[in-house]
Parts: sequence; structure tokens; C-alpha cells
Amino acid sequence: MSDLIRLLALVPYPLDAAPSQRFRIEQWQSQLEQQGISVDLVPFASSGLMKLMHQPGHLFAKVTKFTAALVRRITKIAALSRYDVVLIHRAACLAGPALIERAIKVFGKPVIFDFDDAIYLLHTTDANRRLGWLKFPRKTATLCRIASHVVVGNDYLAEYARQHNPRVTVIPSSVDLTWYREPRPRRVEDRVVVGWMGSSTSQTHLEMFAPVLRHIGERNRLEFRIVSDRRPSLPGVEHVWRAWSAKTEAEELAQFDIGIMPIPDDDWARGKCAMKALLYMSMGVPTICSPVGANRDVIEHGKNGFLAATPEEWSARIQELAADSSLRRRLGAQGRRTVEERYSMTGCANLFAGVVREVIQGQRAVPNTLREMKKSADRIG
Repeated sequence: MSDLIRLLALVPYPLDAAPSQRFRIEQWQSQLEQQGISVDLVPFASSGLMKLMHQPGHLFAKVTKFTAALVRRITKIAALSRYDVVLIHRAACLAGPALIERAIKVFGKPVIFDFDDAIYLLHTTDANRRLGWLKFPRKTATLCRIASHVVVGNDYLAEYARQHNPRVTVIPSSVDLTWYREPRPRRVEDRVVVGWMGSSTSQTHLEMFAPVLRHIGERNRLEFRIVSDRRPSLPGVEHVWRAWSAKTEAEELAQFDIGIMPIPDDDWARGKCAMKALLYMSMGVPTICSPVGANRDVIEHGKNGFLAATPEEWSARIQELAADSSLRRRLGAQGRRTVEERYSMTGCANLFAGVVREVIQGQRAVPNTLREMKKSADRIG
């Protein structure tokens, strides 16, 4: 084997479109290549299929584009001999059982399986609820079992993965701190901007939170600003909506005075990797989160952000931050420091490189807890 490690990364979505792969393997690619790991990122879905997936109907077009994507995927699998290791992010195919993944194992290539959501649970958008069963969420257990190593985004997901494979490493989704950085001091505005940024799927959590936002907005001079890929449904909540774009994401975040991440306390939400909070914090935006899942790992209440469980707590924390610009600056600075120390793109990419080498060569053991990750990141410097 040459010194260059060739990694085939099978990802489900078009590049630069989905947070799950953007803040993991896509973001790590350049750092990995600096370490001698060549990454070939191959999406399953085309941009055309992605647009259709979030729309009701269009069954024939969806089937046609899905079939074309499946043919492209099978063709790529047939060329596996040129690679040393295969990364499967979430699934090799957007629908169906683990047939492609089993075929990959037939080639004898080591497989790293990576996921950052509770994808072993059925979770669909309204547009595709009737076809949700085609996701075969139970195949996640199969992918864990056939993998040489499993990489997950948080400890909650690691508990599930270890039921099926003892070789599990926690590597959080990460932030490129050269791109997401604290802006110059914000100008004083008439209204404090309370911001939320996310995908159409996670926006359902914000929409469930509408009564609380309405109550808070009636009593405070605030601007609720939503940045997402579809207009939110927030009855009675005066708000500003901005269409999300990867190119303007950091610029939009820089306009937030307070960032919020309300989520329900359910099995799906517990599997989330606190990515919204990390993006807010990387920009020095003071952050308020529901005390659910990885949010508890990221936020130290009162030190680098706030946790709020009840409507009363949410109202109190937002009002406290809105009224105190020095508190916003202090929590924002501490939040940025947290990301620098534990969730930087460089540190997380280095940890993933260690997994790749361990899978292929057994060169070293890799950390498998968040605490061990922090120690490793400190050593990396």
C-alpha cells in the first residue's frame, strides 16, 4: 500500500446542501488531504432529486430521479478496487434495505459508518410521510454491525451504536473557525435580534415553540429573525424570514444578538448534535438551548450560554440577555472559546484521520468519548 490513503465517502445529499455532511466529512476533507488521506466525496441524490423530496406528489419524477441515482451509486461501487477504505455517512442509499452496504463488504474493503442523528428512528417531513417506511431506519443497526468502525456525533448515539459494534468513536460535528468567526462589534439597534437558523426539518421544533415566542414578543421590543430554506409557520409571531444560503450563512449569523435552539425532549431530539448552538457560539452570539441531548454537553448554564426548559425560563433568559449587552458579550466570548477548545474543524478532522488509520493499519487507538476527544484536541494544539 502506498503512503496515500484513498477514502471513498458515500454521502446521501448533494455537496454543500445538508448540515449533517457539511459539518462532518465535507468540512474535514481539506484537513484530511493534508494528512495524506485523499477523499472522494460521492453524493447519492442530485440537486433535482433533493428539490423534489421536500415537495408533495411528483411520484413519477421522484422514482425516475431516484433510479438514476441508484444506477450512479452501483456504478461507483463497482470501482471500489481503487480505494483503501469506504466511509458511509448515514446510508449509502436514501431508501431501501442495506443491500448496497452489504455489497461493499463483499469487496473486502474496511467500512467506517458515520451518523449524527437518531436515524434508527423513523423521522420524515410532511411531504414524504406516507413513504417514510422506505427509509428502513432499522438498517442502521445492520450498518453498525458490518462496519469496521462506527463514528457518531455524540454520546447518546454512541450508546445505541455500542449495542451493535464495540468499536465506536464520538467525534462531534465541527466548526471551521476560519470561516465562522466573531464579527466586529455589532452596532446598537432599536431592537435586539433573537435569531434561529436551521433546515426545514428542524424548523418544526421552532414552529412548536411559536406560543412561547408570541408571549415573549408581546412583552419585549425584539426582532425574531428566522433563516431557513422555507418560510416558517409562526401564527401570531411577528418575525423576519431570510432564505438560507451557504454563502451568506456566516453573514446572517453575525446579525444575531441572541441565538436560540428550542427542541422537544424526545428520542429524535436527544440524538441531535447541537450544531445550531455551535454555530451561534462560534460567532460569539450568546446562546439559549433546551436542556436536551448534546446541548447539555455544549452549554454550561450561566458560563457559556443558558439552558431553558419551561416557557417561564425561556422568557426570563431572553429578557435577561436582551437587557444586558455586557452579559451578551461575556457569554458570547465564552461560547466562542468552548468551540475553539472542543469543536474546531481541525481538531475533529484530526480525530477522524486517526480512525481511518486505525481501521486500515491499526497504528493507534482512538478516543471514544467526548472527554478523551478534548484531551486529544489539547495535544494537537
